[in-house]
Amino acid sequence: MLEKILVCLDGSKEAEQILPYITVDTKLSNSEFILFRVISLPDVTIPVSVPGEPGMPLSTGAIGKQMQTRQDEATIYLQNIAASLRDKGLNVDYTVMPGTAGDTIVHYALENGITLIAIATHGHGVARRFFVGSTADFVSRHSPIPVLLIRPKL
Repeated sequence: MLEKILVCLDGSKEAEQILPYITVDTKLSNSEFILFRVISLPDVTIPVSVPGEPGMPLSTGAIGKQMQTRQDEATIYLQNIAASLRDKGLNVDYTVMPGTAGDTIVHYALENGITLIAIATHGHGVARRFFVGSTADFVSRHSPIPVLLIRPKL
């Protein structure tokens, strides 16, 4: 039933607290785990001379280099976690994608036959979620795929 599990990680120790919940159950040992990290796109835009239109994204060599550095760091991070899980006999792959975290997670899951999304909540309070938003909250409300949420110990 849980053939492909998408494990969402953002590089924090809080997010990594999802790992014991998905790797301890021997029933999941035949599952495929995809470690997933979204790297945010730079928020640099230039104004457009059309009233009411949003700005256009600015792309420069420096921004491209910054994105490549983020991509490389995220890949190394996931490779290390994947190696430790493979040592436990699990079938693990990893993917890094640019985008907005919540949307990217849900779209990737739908397009890749994911059967469970596992994500930590980070324990943000109601006020912070109202002003900042919560990736876990977004995913749990917008995904038609089952979501395993854990509240990490802070």
